[in-house]
Amino acid sequence: MGWNPFKKSSWTSVGTAINNTVVQPVANVATNTANTVATTVVNTTNTVVTETTKVGNDIAKGATSAYNYSADLAKDTAKVTVSVANTVAKNTEDCAKQGIDVTSDGFKQGTKFAQDAYKDGAEAVQKAAEDAYAWADANACRIGLTMGLTMGIVAYFTPKPAPADPGTVNSTAASMTWVAWFASQAGKQVTKTQTMALSCSIAYIINEGLFLIPGVKGQVNKNLMFNCLSNSINTTISNPVLWGTPAGVGVAVSSGIAPIIATLICEGVLPKGASAGPDAKAAEDGIKMAKDALKKLGL
Repeated sequence: MGWNPFKKSSWTSVGTAINNTVVQPVANVATNTANTVATTVVNTTNTVVTETTKVGNDIAKGATSAYNYSADLAKDTAKVTVSVANTVAKNTEDCAKQGIDVTSDGFKQGTKFAQDAYKDGAEAVQKAAEDAYAWADANACRIGLTMGLTMGIVAYFTPKPAPADPGTVNSTAASMTWVAWFASQAGKQVTKTQTMALSCSIAYIINEGLFLIPGVKGQVNKNLMFNCLSNSINTTISNPVLWGTPAGVGVAVSSGIAPIIATLICEGVLPKGASAGPDAKAAEDGIKMAKDALKKLGL
């Protein structure tokens, strides 16, 4: 009698044959493949974790080393003075190359403002991982960054004939805020909080523009720079030559602000006390004034 397809043993035999010839080998391959994949994933993950940890440690060491350098520099007022003078000199050279009149009274007042900012000493900045130095050393940074800053300042803070040009908008917003504020305070006794509000307003406008310049974003904490700008500007806020006109704002930023920012990024130090946040009310009022001014100019 031939093969009976309905006989149980026949199905069992066929099932056993299929299992032996197809299912088990495929299962074994699948298991081996899965094991290989799992092992590869684990190994890859371990490698990534190891490399990420190594990079993190290197950044941490770099940040610590940078801070130690900055802390030592901040303790030596004479060295800070020389460093700032060198940065001012390099900045002046680069500004001249960009067509800025470095012989003007406004520019001279700006460079004096930058150097006077450190007359009470300097403080070091604890740099976070995202702020780790991208330059080989402070001098290389000074050479590269001041050029970038001067080019960026011409683009974002120097008024042009075109009313919608970023340089026109930013410089006009800053000077417009300054003029309007002083006009509103005529004959009144003003407080330090009120003058700081005006300083915060100008600092906000400048800070936003500076962070569009390559070499600034990612190299310094934005809130820290806002604090630094607010406190530094506040020491010169009554000076109409620096802040009373759009052209004056451009010169003030290129001659006075640029060296302070370059020193902060390259040396990891800023004027003593400049890292402290301004009064919360002053900052709030100042930022509102800045946004209102920018809004009036179409931003």
